[in-house]
Amino acid sequence: MDFATSHIFFLVSLGLFTIVLFSLSLADRSIIGARWLTVATGLDFIATLLRERGGHLPISATIIFSNQLSVLSSAAMFFGLRWFVTRRPLRAWGWLVPIAVMMVCQPFLAWQLKYALAFRLINLPVAACCLAAAWVLARQKEERFLIPARLTALLLTLDAVVIGFRMALTMKQNPPPIDMQWVQPPWMYSKLVLMLVGECLLILYAMFIVIEMHARVAQAAGVDALTGALNRRALLKNGSEEVQRSARLHRPLAAVCIDLDNFKWVNDTYGHPGGDAVLCAFADLMKDHLHSSNVVARTGGEEFVVLLPEMGLLKAVHVVERIRQAFEQMRTHYDGRMIVTTMSAGVAVLREEDSLASLLKRADAALYRAKAEGRNRVLAEENAPAA
Repeated sequence: MDFATSHIFFLVSLGLFTIVLFSLSLADRSIIGARWLTVATGLDFIATLLRERGGHLPISATIIFSNQLSVLSSAAMFFGLRWFVTRRPLRAWGWLVPIAVMMVCQPFLAWQLKYALAFRLINLPVAACCLAAAWVLARQKEERFLIPARLTALLLTLDAVVIGFRMALTMKQNPPPIDMQWVQPPWMYSKLVLMLVGECLLILYAMFIVIEMHARVAQAAGVDALTGALNRRALLKNGSEEVQRSARLHRPLAAVCIDLDNFKWVNDTYGHPGGDAVLCAFADLMKDHLHSSNVVARTGGEEFVVLLPEMGLLKAVHVVERIRQAFEQMRTHYDGRMIVTTMSAGVAVLREEDSLASLLKRADAALYRAKAEGRNRVLAEENAPAA
C-alpha cells in the first residue's frame, strides 16, 4: 500500500468513525464527551479531505483552512477526553487566547509565503492539546477507564512527539505538498505514524463511549440521577453484601451518615437549582477524597451514607473530617454567586452482631448528636472500640 492509498484509507476511516461516534452520541445524549469526540472526528475528516484535494482547490482551503480545522479538532478532542475524567465544565479558558492568536497569525504568514513558520505556528497548539489531553488521562482513576486512558495518553504523547519532529523538519525546508511527501522518507514515515496513531485513537474514542454507556445501563436502577451516587435501593443491596463480606473475613468496616447543614436555607435562598448545584459539588468532593471501593449513596434530599471497608473508627473519622474541612472551605459557584455551607457526620464501626440496619442506626445516632451539639462536626458512635 503506497502513501496515497494509505491517506485515502485514513480518510474513509475518519468518515466511518464520525458516523459511528455520531450515532453513539445520539443513543445517550447525557454523555457529553461523545459529542465533543464526534465534533473532533468530523473536523479532522473535513481537514483531511481538503488536504487530499491539494492541487484542485485554492491553497487557502487545502493548507490554511485545513490546518485551522485541525487545531479546532484537537481542542474538541481535549474537551471530549477530559469529560470522561472530570465530568465538570472547564472553568479556565485563558489558554485558548494564545491558540486563537496563532490561528489568526497563520494565514498572514502563509500569504507572505513563510510556509515553514506558518506550519510550526499552527501545529504547536495541536501538539499542546495532545499533551494536555494525555496529562488529564494520566490522572484517570476509574477502574473501567484505566486501560483505554493509559493507551490513549501514550498514543497522544507519541502524536505530539511526531508533530514536534515534523515541525523540526521545517527548520531546514518548507513543508512539501501532500502529494510530494511520499517521496521524502522523513515526511512520509512520520505521516504514516500519525495516520496509524489516528486509527488507534478512533477505536479508543469509541471504547470510551461504549464503556460509559455500559456502565450507565448497569447502574441505571441503582444510581441517583442528580449526583451520580448510589440511591437507597442500591445502598441496601451493596451495603448488605459489604457487611456480610466484612463479617465473614473479620475485617473492619465503618459506616458514615452525613447531613448537609441548614440545607433548607440554601434552597430558600438560592432556589432548588442552587441546592442541586451544592449536592453535586458535595458528591464530587467525596469522590475526590474516597476510593472507588467505598460505597457512597444519597439516601434523602441532603442526606448521604458512606461505607468505608477496611477502616477502623479512628481512620474513618480522620477521613470524614478531611471531607468536612474541604467542604467548609469550598465555594459552590451558582448563578454568579458563591454558596457556602457545612456538613455534619456520624461514624460507627461494624460489630459481630450487626446488620446493615443496626450499623447505620448507630451512625445516624452519632450524626444526631453532631447536629445537636452545633453542627459542622464529625462525631463517632459512643462506646465503640477506637481500632
